[in-house]
Amino acid sequence: MDYQVQTRNAQNMKNILNFFVRIFGQTLFAIISFFIIIFLFSVFFIGLGAGIGATSSSFSAGQDVEQTDYSFVSGDKDSDNKLLSVPVNGIILGSAPEEDFSFGLSDFLTYGYDIVETLQEAAEDDSIKGIFMPFRTPGGTIFGSQAIYRAIKKYREDTGNPVIVYIEGISASGGVMAMVAANNIYADHGSLIGSIGVLGPSLTYFNKPMATDGGLFGGGIVTEGGIEKTAITAGRGKDIGNPFRKPSEEEIANLTAGVNNEYENFVNHVAKNRNMEPEMIRNEMGAQIFDNKMAQTYGLIDSTQYRGEAISSLANMAKLGDDYKLIKPVHDRKSLMDQLLGVFYKSSPTLQQSTQYTQQQLRSQLCGNSRQLTLAYHGDLASICQ
Repeated sequence: MDYQVQTRNAQNMKNILNFFVRIFGQTLFAIISFFIIIFLFSVFFIGLGAGIGATSSSFSAGQDVEQTDYSFVSGDKDSDNKLLSVPVNGIILGSAPEEDFSFGLSDFLTYGYDIVETLQEAAEDDSIKGIFMPFRTPGGTIFGSQAIYRAIKKYREDTGNPVIVYIEGISASGGVMAMVAANNIYADHGSLIGSIGVLGPSLTYFNKPMATDGGLFGGGIVTEGGIEKTAITAGRGKDIGNPFRKPSEEEIANLTAGVNNEYENFVNHVAKNRNMEPEMIRNEMGAQIFDNKMAQTYGLIDSTQYRGEAISSLANMAKLGDDYKLIKPVHDRKSLMDQLLGVFYKSSPTLQQSTQYTQQQLRSQLCGNSRQLTLAYHGDLASICQ
């Protein structure tokens, strides 16, 4: 009997203890939840207010939502004289699409028309006294490279301010096409410069294709009589690039003529802007790529300098001495939702998504129309256009 009473008392004490623990846990959870909700609402309304304020100011000023800010790089932070750093990195394409997911991959891509916008904005800012353009590019599309060239040329004409290109490693093909608009061109030690030439269309022809194990394209299809493809087109040569027929002599001649025209334009473009003889480019230099010494001998660069020396050269050309600060643009590509919700909402693609997007952009602009574009690019496109 005493044992049963003791057991019953122990059970009662356990139930009472569990009751208080449950009450304490629920109360603690309610308090924590309350503060979390208050915090989230605070962040939401702060972000909402900031986003609406920024959006209102943008619209009231008649500007687009996308804005460009600047961050300090080097020099005298307190100086009112600015030198703007505008890098050209990676493969040069034309214009960015509406939704650009290449965040964090700016070392692999440069959109020529983004450079145009940046230099247009710089031309409207009287505190910017010159442009410093680091180049690390193998070239790319002709239209993207020409866009950068024209942007540099127009900036110089509109402002009278100096522009310096500084090659950090490589400026080849389309990079050369773009950089010759600058006042001076300097290169860091151990750089490569040149490749004045163009890549023409690349056409594939399957000569008498036969199915093999796994199928011709690895699709697992094996046929007794091979694979046939019929293209329904209208207009002679409309299906050029069809790998199941050989290109005609007329088609090859037309494509060759187009490549030769682009090459002649390229040669004359460099010769005119760098005071060189076109015959020297065609007959001596060709489409080879050169080290600093040879590039300077031919006139592609003005000298070899360290980065700090090149920046000082730009400051001296702008008659600033040491009274300057080097800044760089910080492009704020935000959607309206990002602006409204501020830090509460942020669209951030993964590295894998950004990489896939970048590859898609490269294939779209470099490999379009079965790689029939003529490009100012130095390197092998097989890894991109496969």
